[in-house]
Amino acid sequence: DSQIDGLSRVTAIIKDMGSVPAIQLGHTGRKGSELKPWQGKTQLPPDHPDGWQVRGPSAITYGGRYTYPVQALTIEEIKELHRSYARAAQRALAAGFEWLEMHFAHGYLGASFFSPLANQRTDEYGGSLENRLRFHREAMDAVRAVWPERLPLTMRLGSDDFNESGVQFDDAVTAVRMLKEHGLDLADLSLA
Repeated sequence: DSQIDGLSRVTAIIKDMGSVPAIQLGHTGRKGSELKPWQGKTQLPPDHPDGWQVRGPSAITYGGRYTYPVQALTIEEIKELHRSYARAAQRALAAGFEWLEMHFAHGYLGASFFSPLANQRTDEYGGSLENRLRFHREAMDAVRAVWPERLPLTMRLGSDDFNESGVQFDDAVTAVRMLKEHGLDLADLSLA
């Protein structure tokens, strides 16, 4: 809430310049707890003063420089994340943003739920493509409930895991069709 006034000044300038202010909502998931890029972009352990316990759909590390253990989200934590997305959308609207994009790509939390490589859950959020998209559908529903229909709600989605066992481009096309029924106006398909 403390950021709304400052962001309102930014959106006003953007509108004065004849453009549409847009914002992206995302959750870093397994790639979280890291230093800022100009500080080295190193993942910090959960016990570091600036670190935290990273979470994902399953207890699987992202890999590469992301090596600290991942804690699998509980159903209640997933529901709370959806409520958090809705609260963030309300703040974005209050700050004057007129376009909202859900960031479900690049290894972030939404991408992890979508990928069978990262999501090995056996409950209603894992397994089939439809189940792996449940996180996205519920997040979109929560945001669309507070984001006006007249304003675009878009999504950036990773469309290929570059692994035969992972997300394939056809999965992303199916996801876009499914999410359109949940208020999606436009999809930005990213390679990862």
